[in-house]
Amino acid sequence: MKNTIIYLRSILLLQAVIVPVTMLTAQDTLTRVKTDTLGEVTVKAKKQLIEINKGKVILNLQNSALTSGASAFDALKKLPGITIGQDDNILLRGSAGINVMIDGKMTYLSGKQLTNLLQGMSAENLSKIELLAAPSAEFDAAGNAGIINIVTKKRNTLGYGVDLRSSVTKGRYWMVNENITASLNTKKWSLYGSLDYNTPHRSMTGKSGNTVVQNGERLEIKRDAENIYKIKYYTYRAGADWQAGRRHLFSFHYNGYFDDFKAYKSSNLQMFYPNGTLHSNIQTQNNIIEPYHYDAANFSYKFDIDTSGKKLTTEAHYISYRNLSDGTMTSNTSNGGSGANGTTHVLRQHQPGFITIRSIKTDLELPYSNFSVKAGVKYAITANDNEYRFDSLLAGDFTEAESMSNHFKYEEKIFAAYASVSRKFNQTSVEAGLRLENTYARGYTVKQDLNNTWNYTRLFPSLSIDHVINEKNKINLSLSRRINRPSYSDLNPVRWYNDQYFYYSGNPELQPEMAWLVSSAYTLRNKYILTATYGLRDNYLGRQLVVDPSSGSIKSQTANFKNAKRLDLDISLPFSVTSFWDLQLSSGVNYTTYPISIIAGFKQLSLWAGNIQLQQQVRLPYDLQLQVSSSLYSGELMGIYKSADFFYMDIGLKRSFLKNKLVLQLTGSDLLRTNRYKATSQTDISDYRYNDRSDSRRVAFSIRYHIGGKLLNKKASTIEEQERL
Repeated sequence: MKNTIIYLRSILLLQAVIVPVTMLTAQDTLTRVKTDTLGEVTVKAKKQLIEINKGKVILNLQNSALTSGASAFDALKKLPGITIGQDDNILLRGSAGINVMIDGKMTYLSGKQLTNLLQGMSAENLSKIELLAAPSAEFDAAGNAGIINIVTKKRNTLGYGVDLRSSVTKGRYWMVNENITASLNTKKWSLYGSLDYNTPHRSMTGKSGNTVVQNGERLEIKRDAENIYKIKYYTYRAGADWQAGRRHLFSFHYNGYFDDFKAYKSSNLQMFYPNGTLHSNIQTQNNIIEPYHYDAANFSYKFDIDTSGKKLTTEAHYISYRNLSDGTMTSNTSNGGSGANGTTHVLRQHQPGFITIRSIKTDLELPYSNFSVKAGVKYAITANDNEYRFDSLLAGDFTEAESMSNHFKYEEKIFAAYASVSRKFNQTSVEAGLRLENTYARGYTVKQDLNNTWNYTRLFPSLSIDHVINEKNKINLSLSRRINRPSYSDLNPVRWYNDQYFYYSGNPELQPEMAWLVSSAYTLRNKYILTATYGLRDNYLGRQLVVDPSSGSIKSQTANFKNAKRLDLDISLPFSVTSFWDLQLSSGVNYTTYPISIIAGFKQLSLWAGNIQLQQQVRLPYDLQLQVSSSLYSGELMGIYKSADFFYMDIGLKRSFLKNKLVLQLTGSDLLRTNRYKATSQTDISDYRYNDRSDSRRVAFSIRYHIGGKLLNKKASTIEEQERL
């Protein structure tokens, strides 16, 4: 906590220097403008940074000065309730059970795949991020923590347009992002396409450790690690809409990416006797080449039944995801302080993964004068095939490590149907819905002839009530039942090594997690927002540690536990210091409790935690916009871990020219280099702890130029099953 106070004092000191200077300069300019000219006055509506609309918490990014050189992943971290766990896993209110949509369409990626996608997407293309705490029946039931919708910038005016954008970022490495987006929009046709090249290189340094027992002796492990990621990210999109007459709209969209991913992981691991004498030293180098290929195509048809808004929509999707992973891990071991009896072990890995998803859905929307009806059906088929092999170098030749190699197959079929009714009673709007989902899934581990089959049908009711108290005050209450099916990688028993004493592995015996979500939001004077969210999850999915008694290595994997409960209380307070200096203070507290595995069975964890974010926007002379973002988080529970408190600050400057056709941005992120990932295990199965720090202190400059008419920027449609890739 002492470090946190130091961080907070630093940011207050820095802001005390920056903001008053800019205030004086801005005030001087405003005075001169008022004295010298009295011309045309333009009044622009100003959106709050955070707002509530129909039960959604919205983070507005349209005019943010902090997006230069930042990714959608970076922007997502500014949403209240979002934290980042080990290996960049995205957690919403402490849970990885989230669904992420882009422009209202499910991405259906999770874990590492979702992180890679968002880190390759520029934040400069984003308009806002929405959080649906308790989604309605029309949304897929997946996502026990709620749904996040990332909304991109769109320009739908008739005409043509080309956007050219280029940015350069300097952290530990130089990084570039080049983008060209073009569109043509007529009354009958809309065509668009984009190409994006991004190099979001990054590195992570860390310290970790734990105790192990070998041959009856208790040894202490201390590990220093450095992970370097060299990434070339190619994204390409194309699509067309055809308005065939007044009532018929046909659309085809394709989006794909190629992620040329390389990782170089090195660690120096030392093992000590209880008296502090060095037992052995292990130096590990793990080089991984892991290209990702993703292709998604969809065809949709919309029929406008009449002019009152009644419509029928049908969509068909095909998704192909390929992960071709090859790596070599070399470990050099020396015994004791003398380095005698040194040995070298080489482990080669080949882990190709292939996932295909096919889906078709139909939705019907029928608005009437007093009420509205929505209904729909969906059917999806998913296939996952991963034949992986590990080879050890023995006597100069690679020999298959039989116990580590395997072939995992998974298939899943989901049928869903829903109906919802909404009606307004004076100042109160009510929407009630019911969704039915039948799931058949089969996981087959070939070598063990292990066949796990799931076949279940679940009902998912939802209810949302909005009441307008008066023109400045309103309240919302939402309730929904959700499901969190295990991701495909969490089911796959393949191993992912950090070094020979720590690896991640899937668990093919996982069961789905069920949850109830209750959310309430109160908006006061159309400015101040108070939200409360309660989640109750049964059979919840959490991280556990398992110790291999023969080698002492730790296996980290997902497992099912009895239940988890979490209460979140958040408040947002926007206010203006002067006519050109706006602040928004967001703060929250949460209480989390759930069981974890211990040697004697289970242990109940419980903890109160809190966070505070301060966003400052200053309008400077010459149309310059300054934005300062500060965030402070206390430690909270994250699976088997309790994280440490941390603080970070970003600052950005933005200026538009030529009637907003030319935009320049300069951004500095994590200026005090205080962002970190530090946590300690709360189970006595292993006392594993880690303290990782990324190269997140960066400076970025970007330039964007718009040519021609208004740009139409569209996103390809996606479906639910992609979330668990």
